[in-house]
Amino acid sequence: MNERERPERGQPQGRQRQRSGQENADVRSGRGAVTRRTRAGASSRQAGSRTRTAKKKDTANFRFLGVMLIVALLLCGGILAVKLLKDRADADGTRQTSAEPATVNVTFPEGRTVRQYGALLENNGVCAAEDFYNEMRVTDFTPDYSFLPSNDILQQREYPLEGYLYPDTYTFYVGENPRSVIKRFLKNFAVRVSDETVSYANANGEGFKRVEMSFDKAVILASIIERESPDNAERDKISAVFWNRMENPTVSGTGGKLQSDATHYYPYVASDERPEGFRSEYDTYDIVGLPKGPICNPSADSIRAAVYPDKDCKAYFFFNDKKGNHYYAETYAEHKKNIQYCKDNGLA
Repeated sequence: MNERERPERGQPQGRQRQRSGQENADVRSGRGAVTRRTRAGASSRQAGSRTRTAKKKDTANFRFLGVMLIVALLLCGGILAVKLLKDRADADGTRQTSAEPATVNVTFPEGRTVRQYGALLENNGVCAAEDFYNEMRVTDFTPDYSFLPSNDILQQREYPLEGYLYPDTYTFYVGENPRSVIKRFLKNFAVRVSDETVSYANANGEGFKRVEMSFDKAVILASIIERESPDNAERDKISAVFWNRMENPTVSGTGGKLQSDATHYYPYVASDERPEGFRSEYDTYDIVGLPKGPICNPSADSIRAAVYPDKDCKAYFFFNDKKGNHYYAETYAEHKKNIQYCKDNGLA
């Protein structure tokens, strides 16, 4: 190879080296770019990750707020629903109040029996008579009313609360519970009859010498007095007649029997009401002294007369004429004369 040819050959080699170096530089430069892109990508990914995290937090916050909003709405809805229900209940209550069961006034005259009370209650739509009778047989009212004798004593009677259902005018609900009905009578009895009268009788008050007295016995006697005379002015004297017989059974010749016509048919009021062959356990023509229970529901006046008899009255007999006049006698002979006098004058 000649020298002139070498440079020509060498030039390309230089240029090749230059190109090779340039390529190397480009490669290095490319690697750096790749590295930079990688780093930039990593940074971008980290930023994206932080963005996604932030978005997740925002989403969670929004969800939490959404849940709280729903809960608040539900609570508000619940409160509103409760209020609506209350308003409706109040409205219903108002309607119910305006449409309460009808009431009825029923008057129970003095001297009526429990059987008569039951008929009045049933006829006025208050309660069934049998439900009324049964309630006083199955329920013990004595713990609430101190004037009553023991429930054992009451349950031995034809109608346990006879004598203690105070006669008066009452306002009842139509279809009222029998127990509520009975309590109305008993509460009124407690108001109408004084505690002093009850205590006096239970303490075997003044005038009760030979006969052991109690308030229950006074009510039994009062029920007989009530049926014997409607005249309150005469009741303390009639009471004295019965007391005199019990206190001195041999003096009058009655043997201590009260012999009151009013006791013949109890618990029936009239002879035509009683079953055939019926004989009352309360008939004071058969028994000595007081019967085992009252024969009607007496007034407070009759109860006072039984507890406080007329001490000046020494009679053992009395008779009432058609006009309501009363005739008293200390002997049976005088009593017969009084009856004959009334017959002769058209008063018997």
